[in-house]
Amino acid sequence: MSATQHDTFSTHNITVLGGLLLIALIIGEVLIGPGSDEEPMVEVVDSVEDIAMRLKPVVTLAQLRDNMAAASAAGDAASKSPDQLYQGACLACHTTGAAGAPKIGDPGAWSSRLAKGVDGLIASAISGIGAMPPRGGSQYSDEQIKAVVEYILDQSK
Repeated sequence: MSATQHDTFSTHNITVLGGLLLIALIIGEVLIGPGSDEEPMVEVVDSVEDIAMRLKPVVTLAQLRDNMAAASAAGDAASKSPDQLYQGACLACHTTGAAGAPKIGDPGAWSSRLAKGVDGLIASAISGIGAMPPRGGSQYSDEQIKAVVEYILDQSK
């Protein structure tokens, strides 16, 4: 360090910074701080129940397992209509739009996906795409997946 340079933390610099800090604290308390006769500004926005309701998942793992068990029951899934199959595995995400799923009944959401054709949509549903697990988390056969995809597309025209 040369003789003409001053130390960064010289006593003069520290004194000036301390004085500025003291002035800032005084101004903050006098001009900005609440007076002794004012009530503190506390606003309760929501109750714990409201917050818990908003944080509640759309579908739980237990519900998915129940749907899978119901769908894989012997002979039960084979006799279901496409609407019943939709209710069993697809409803939770495609009704609410959870995780970016296109909503049933929304032609705009499905038009861009139809660019790869119905067979492409069926293949995506079977193998899974994005956040959607293979077969929508169900044990449906390829024919049942095809019926559900066609049902959703019919409802989304």
